[in-house]
Amino acid sequence: MLNQLCSRFMSKYVFLASIALIFSADPTLVCHAAQADNGDYEYHPLLTDKFTLSLGAFGSRAAFKLSASSDTESLAERSVDFNETLGVDGQTTLFHGVFRWRFGEKWSLAGQYFRTNATGEATLLEDLEWQDLLFKEGISAAGGIETSVARLFLGRVFNKGPQHEFGAGIGLHNLKIAAFIEGEALLNDGTSGFRTGEASNNAPLPNIEAWYMYSPARRWLITSRADIMTANIGDYDGTLWNGNIGVNYQAGRHFGIGFAYQYFSLNVKVEKSDWQGKVTLKYHGPIVSVTAHW
Repeated sequence: MLNQLCSRFMSKYVFLASIALIFSADPTLVCHAAQADNGDYEYHPLLTDKFTLSLGAFGSRAAFKLSASSDTESLAERSVDFNETLGVDGQTTLFHGVFRWRFGEKWSLAGQYFRTNATGEATLLEDLEWQDLLFKEGISAAGGIETSVARLFLGRVFNKGPQHEFGAGIGLHNLKIAAFIEGEALLNDGTSGFRTGEASNNAPLPNIEAWYMYSPARRWLITSRADIMTANIGDYDGTLWNGNIGVNYQAGRHFGIGFAYQYFSLNVKVEKSDWQGKVTLKYHGPIVSVTAHW
């Protein structure tokens, strides 16, 4: 639990540091960078540059609902609302990074990563079942959720002009989820004691994506992207939605500042030997990032 709290603190530190870097920097530095920008491009260079790297933070409101059982014969039906039941903070901060490589005239390969760690503690207002443990009403229990998404995407441009680009492709999300609940628990044999019930899962999930970019002026770029996954693959059955819309300002020839809004939703049923249950996750909020491209 201590590691989770430390990780959460570091995530918030990255977010605050990013904002401080962008908004407290000497304005003359940005002006000098703009003046030194003597490129011959007419519209935003993100439409043509070969490599793009974006690093920032995703300040999100999040909702977590999970159920878990070690019983391989029956799926746990009751979901635990980690926000309301265990006081897990719905305000989370995620590290967010994207790298894109254009190759050929129409193809690109991109990678994306973001993660979060949220914990909480509360007095239970009703009985709570998790794995093979029963946490009784009135006791103090703690809980936490860690999620990370690593994504690899192969895209193709279908329509392109000096000011815009439209493309689509296929990708693979590697989704990692780990959750725990701990406190004074009643066991199946009638005894009780302080216990921690943990469940974790690592799932590769395919998706399709479409994107559109438009540059209304030399230094400005409007971006949008939508992902969807609906699949029944092995031990997993569920749906994933991921949408993003934003704007990028070109401060220098190879440097920009991005502002975006992202929505991520996952609803999946898990039927593995160590996790029988359901997962519902939702993240939505602003992304602040620094972008380099060349």
